Amino acid sequence: MPIRLHALLLAGALVIQAGPVWAEPVTLDDALRKGREVSPRISRAEAELRAADARALQAGLRPNPEIGVEVENFSGTGPYRSFRQSEVTVAVNQEFELGGERRARKAVAGALREFARLGLNRAVADLAYDIAVAHAELRAADERAVLASGNLTRAQELARIAGTLVDAGRDPPLRKLRADALFAQAEAESLRSFGLLLTARRKLGLMIGSEDPELSAVGGDPVPTAPLPADVASLDERLAAAERDAASARIALARAEAVPNITASGGFRKFRESGSSAFVMGLSVPLPFNRSVRSGLPAARAEAEAADAVLAQTRLDTRFGRQEAQTMLSAANERLAALSGPGLRQATEAVRLADIGYRAGKFSLLELIDAQEARTNTRLKIIEAQLDRARALAALARANAQ
Repeated sequence: MPIRLHALLLAGALVIQAGPVWAEPVTLDDALRKGREVSPRISRAEAELRAADARALQAGLRPNPEIGVEVENFSGTGPYRSFRQSEVTVAVNQEFELGGERRARKAVAGALREFARLGLNRAVADLAYDIAVAHAELRAADERAVLASGNLTRAQELARIAGTLVDAGRDPPLRKLRADALFAQAEAESLRSFGLLLTARRKLGLMIGSEDPELSAVGGDPVPTAPLPADVASLDERLAAAERDAASARIALARAEAVPNITASGGFRKFRESGSSAFVMGLSVPLPFNRSVRSGLPAARAEAEAADAVLAQTRLDTRFGRQEAQTMLSAANERLAALSGPGLRQATEAVRLADIGYRAGKFSLLELIDAQEARTNTRLKIIEAQLDRARALAALARANAQ
């Protein structure tokens, strides 16, 4: 099977899927809404927040009392062979936390709940960034495919004209070979662009839960977001700060756990032989050997130091990422202004004049090919600049997310 036919059949097989979910092209707002509804990462973050809520509720509970039953002096020897000499004690034990352990547990759980809440916000922001980029990439892939299809049509026509001129003796056979080579290149680029378009469709479709084989993206770039004030921390900084707060709370919890708790007990004892009864009371305190190590205080301190370092690094990364996105946006805007205006008009006019001159025999085939390639490159650069602008806007929105 020829390679070209094999590629076409493979591309057709990728397109044949289930019926479309989207009846119309997808706007960025639609993609963001649908993506949040079906995204596993959002479901996971929401479940983690519910789990943190449950742990916060659990952390505020006091230790449960314990009830115990104790039977002594039975099934032995002599007078203790039976239960006549037995003693039965029923007692209730209650542990009392003396070092503020419950308050420290609540602080840790509260910090972890805030971390989970911010984690949900981060998942939403990350998903919005990924969808915005995928939406822009699909638009760019669609535009490249349209451009490649137009180039293929023009290359085919150019090859036909070159064949006519060669047959008429106006051009040497080498010109026909050059036109045929250009047509083959255009055909290969058209297949490549179609493959990239299928990939972009599948990527966005997976994010928004669509199996539409003709999925297309319409609309403009992400809406520019206002930059955060200098005194407002970014979402990533707040998340790192919440992790640091949780680590600090664990230090307080470890210190509280280093304080021994006491367990008080009180109950009732029944003497079977005499039929008498009496109350019993008790108090137990664990010996504080290696208590601070057992409570995990050294590990908690080390984790707090690591969390401080993560927060400092996050601040640096956030500052760099924001500056990088702003630089990319400015560069993309300047490129678009230069290419979309005089650059594209001049390249288009050059192709028009070269085509007229070639048909009239005043320009060579190479001059026409050069003019067409220059216009194609200009259009491709415009598409790339538009894509870079969309990516920069998505990155700025991610950096400014709260």
